[in-house]
Amino acid sequence: MTTATSIATHYEQFLRLLTSDNPDPARTSAAAAAGRDTVRARYGERVDPSGGAQAIVLTRDEWIRNQIDLTLALGRLLTEDDVVVSAVPYELSFIGAEVDRVVEMVGASVISVGTSGTICPMSRLLGLIEQYRVTALVCSAGFAAELASLAVSLGKRPEDSTIRTIVCAGEACSAERLDRIGTAWAARTSALYGTPSAPTVAVACDRGALHLCDHRLRAEVRGGPRGELLLDGVPTGEAVELWPADRRCDCGSASRVLVPLGSTASVVRGPDGLVSALDVERIVFGHRRLAPHFACAVRDGVFHVTCAVADRRAVDEGALRRAIRSGIGEALGVEAEVTVVGVQDWSTATS
Repeated sequence: MTTATSIATHYEQFLRLLTSDNPDPARTSAAAAAGRDTVRARYGERVDPSGGAQAIVLTRDEWIRNQIDLTLALGRLLTEDDVVVSAVPYELSFIGAEVDRVVEMVGASVISVGTSGTICPMSRLLGLIEQYRVTALVCSAGFAAELASLAVSLGKRPEDSTIRTIVCAGEACSAERLDRIGTAWAARTSALYGTPSAPTVAVACDRGALHLCDHRLRAEVRGGPRGELLLDGVPTGEAVELWPADRRCDCGSASRVLVPLGSTASVVRGPDGLVSALDVERIVFGHRRLAPHFACAVRDGVFHVTCAVADRRAVDEGALRRAIRSGIGEALGVEAEVTVVGVQDWSTATS
């Protein structure tokens, strides 16, 4: 029996339990007698547009169903022989705990390093990768890019490491940038998409497209095919593009394709509709000399882009800035200010 089949069988049993019309009355009564809520399972928090913290609660059923979808997706990428580093948020979020459980269900080994950089800064992580022959990273695109740059600065060659799979989560990332990250590590790349209140919203197919988990989520987009994502009618603060139901992915799946565009605060209305930082990113990474670093913020309707080059001496930075700025204007009809830095100055430039 293959690993994927074992995972599917295991979670089919989970689904039977979740959809059972005959819950165990003894267990329910015992929980009620103890004063426990039998519905709520996990507590987290999200930051609202004003910067305040809002509580999020997932029920047991929601929590397990999120894990099921992610496990079946990562089961196509990972095997029992993999050693996986999980460098995603853990504090008051769901994604870290979910990734841990999913990797364990696949049967692989997991090293949970988080993103705080206190106990396990990137330099120590590079040592762990070598020591334990880590084969896969689950992290943001920015984290993967910075880790590769640090390795190079320390005289290492990330493309010669044991890393063979990188799953990017936590920020919108274009296929062009994913390819650049994959080249830096000589690894295959994939992505997953979630929100603070729903850690698994869309998972990648073999063609790299993110498919909505529409068998359990009702997704709408406010304002047309591009706009704010609503999950079960609740605004998420995230901008997406959602393909119409009659537009099929080349993989053949009937599930709709979802394209993350970043937060709603990072979109600008252009002459042909909403323009996102992801659209800008696609233009930026048409320039082959750029390292896989990218930062973009919107201020007063203008995109402020920061990108990086590995060797500043080999590039005419003024010409590169002008080319990127004009490319964004011509393709998207929006204004952009562009800063080019060396990868060694990235942390300072974006802090």
